Parts: sequence; structure tokens; C-alpha cells
Amino acid sequence: MEQLLFPVLAVLAGGYFLIRNIIHLISEEKMMNYLKTSPKAKMWVNKYGIEKTAALTKKVFLPLGSLVAAALLGVGVWSLATILMHA
Repeated sequence: MEQLLFPVLAVLAGGYFLIRNIIHLISEEKMMNYLKTSPKAKMWVNKYGIEKTAALTKKVFLPLGSLVAAALLGVGVWSLATILMHA
């Protein structure tokens, strides 16, 4: 049972972040709302301004975050499949 903890968490977290990042990539309104309200994003907005932060987010942060989330999801699915095949 304990061996399922990481794979299940990886699948859930990877899936959540991948969906959230894709939604923010598709909807500029949701991305801008996040940039204006998130305490994490406020640091970037204060440093670079909202327009530059939005451009960096759309071109760098969201695609990179999506890639990491997809990798986490893939590792979780692979781990689950491996565990279930050997059970």
C-alpha cells in the first residue's frame, strides 16, 4: 500500500498542474487574473511589470511548467503500471 503513495500523488499533482497550465495558456484572462492575485506572481509583477511578466509567463513559465507536469504525470503512470504488473 505504501508503494502506491508516490505514484498516486504524482499522477494527481501532474494531472492537476498540467490542466491548470493548459487553461492558463489558452485563456489569457485567467492567466492575467492569476498574475494580478497570486502572491507568488506579485514578486515578478513588481520586478518586471504586468506586461513583461505576462509575456514571460506565456512564453517560458507555463510551457516549462506544463512539461514538468507532464513528466510527473508520466512517471506516476509508469510507476503505477510497474507496481500493478508485478502485483
